Amino acid sequence: MNYNDYDCIIVGAGIFGAVVAERLANDGNNILVIDRRDHIAGNIYSEIDPDTGIEVHKYGSHIFHTKYDEVWEYLNKFTKFNDYVHRVDTRYLGNLYPMPINLNTINKYYGLNMGATEARDFIKKEAEKEGVVNPSNFEEKALSLVGRKLYEAFLKGYTSKQWSTDPCNLSSDLLSRIPVRFSDDDRYFMDAKYQGIPINGYTGMIQKILSHPNITVKLGLDFNEIKNDVKNKKVVYCGQIDELLDYRLGVLPYRSLRFEEERTTNSLGEAVINEADLNIPYTRTHDYKYYQIHKPEVISQPVSIICKEYPADFKKGQEAYYPINNSDTEKLYSDYVTLAKEQFPNLILGGRLGAYRYWDMDIAVKNALELVENMR
Repeated sequence: MNYNDYDCIIVGAGIFGAVVAERLANDGNNILVIDRRDHIAGNIYSEIDPDTGIEVHKYGSHIFHTKYDEVWEYLNKFTKFNDYVHRVDTRYLGNLYPMPINLNTINKYYGLNMGATEARDFIKKEAEKEGVVNPSNFEEKALSLVGRKLYEAFLKGYTSKQWSTDPCNLSSDLLSRIPVRFSDDDRYFMDAKYQGIPINGYTGMIQKILSHPNITVKLGLDFNEIKNDVKNKKVVYCGQIDELLDYRLGVLPYRSLRFEEERTTNSLGEAVINEADLNIPYTRTHDYKYYQIHKPEVISQPVSIICKEYPADFKKGQEAYYPINNSDTEKLYSDYVTLAKEQFPNLILGGRLGAYRYWDMDIAVKNALELVENMR
């Protein structure tokens, strides 16, 4: 392959890399997109099961949601979305409760029938019992928000499994993703102006984005195999920076995941259930057919494809999912960025792995659009 035929090489065919490729190609550039996996779409890759028509999310559930008009308008050039609105229950000691914690969760757990103001005052008193004024970790922040009983029921076990450590060892910033509400609004993404599932699947959406005639896609190709041949090329790199530099400064820590699928007639009755009990080793159970509200024949059939999601320790060579961000890892990442600029002066880092950030899909798209504007 003659790499001089391309104006830019995109490493990673996930949503970030695909958007960057399409925008650059639309400007008249010839773009090569490579990915070491044998499929496009990165972690949002999905397959349509031929027997049931169920769109199976191969790396766990992905629900698109955003408050950004520009992101929604961009993606709607390549796909239409159904009207799915994400709602999640958490299973604790065999009972299901709405999550995030809201008025219905509080009333059901305590066996009460409070209104919003009464519930707010009640939980404030529960939290004040803990005496936490300046929370310094996840557990203290949770106790200061909801008190001990709700924390131990719905947050402690799930969080311990997800991160394989005591919540006291985790940053309080993680709780920014777990709001507490004193209304009966049980939408998981309450602030999302838009949400839904691509009607032709996530893989279909990425395939459409990458269909520009100026884009060439090469799968099964690891950038490490060609990195010394393209040092003078403009490269947008969406992979792990520590792996790119042969772990010279050490391994950036991540959490990983593994998935167990089964075909069954025992439906969940909903798309996702969080598993709060510490003695249940997985954190989420998925029933993928419930995302396809635009296909009632898929939902009404007796068969479900269930997936159990297990958190896993990350080791070199495994799939990285969640960066473990703290002051030490930020310093290590920064040192790697400096080293990368020295070795690959035309390298641009992006995407979840390249930026070492946990981004939702819409943030990945937004950052990709902004990157191309800056490149112009």
